[in-house]
Amino acid sequence: MFRELIKYKELIYFLVHKEIRIRYRNSFFGFFWTLLEPLGLMMIYALVFSVIGRGWAEPFEGKYPLFILAGMMPWMFFNNTLKRGMTSLSRNGSLLKKIYFPRQIFPLTDVLANMVNFVPALLLVIVAALIFNPSEIQWLHFLYLPGLILLQSILAFSFALLLGAINVYYRDVEFIINLVLRGWMYLTPIIYPVKYLMDKVDEVNLPFGMTTEVFVFLYNLNPMVPIINLYQQLFFSGDVTGAVDRYGIIYCILFVTVLFVVAWVSFKRLNRRVGEVI
Repeated sequence: MFRELIKYKELIYFLVHKEIRIRYRNSFFGFFWTLLEPLGLMMIYALVFSVIGRGWAEPFEGKYPLFILAGMMPWMFFNNTLKRGMTSLSRNGSLLKKIYFPRQIFPLTDVLANMVNFVPALLLVIVAALIFNPSEIQWLHFLYLPGLILLQSILAFSFALLLGAINVYYRDVEFIINLVLRGWMYLTPIIYPVKYLMDKVDEVNLPFGMTTEVFVFLYNLNPMVPIINLYQQLFFSGDVTGAVDRYGIIYCILFVTVLFVVAWVSFKRLNRRVGEVI
């Protein structure tokens, strides 16, 4: 399958370029929105949750904005890629009816277009880390970064591939996933540290009579938990070897592998009638 995608590399390049060009067309700041949007969200969340979430913000000793930024950037990459990739087939219906090429190219294009925005935006996080936390940066641990981006990209691509094919048949998927993503963000440790949540979960009444053990188990099923945690440890404490849950990373790799296989096989089956349905 990779051989076939490589064969159409020029088309992929053209579609990625087109996607980026359309996204910032008639925009005054253009590509800089890649940095301005997460920066604006970081300021809003830091301001709001420094007041509402004093319990988890105070231990950061003024470095809370860096913590949010380190989690918000990769979340926005995942969120935007999934949203765009999920609608990629229906958006490009007229093009896929005209000529033949692997239709997996459409969600792949959205992953790559968002990656073009995401990777430079990480420079903003590095600058913030140098300002807020210069003594904690361990540059050698940044060697983990390409693998982390690849893992997250495959996760986003797999979801986009699977949901994009289903969305052609049932457009409700698009609305459901947009709603799910809003809740998913708060179930991912972007604005609060995992340790704070685990310390507090015993003190609250969980819904549906859920026990603490069940809540922790379900929470850790979220594959974005270890990914975001790893980004935050990398930029905030500089240490990714001692503070990150290794079992969480192993689980995430297995989850992504299984999801990718399921998504690819399902897409090939659903793809047969996509041209007729669109």
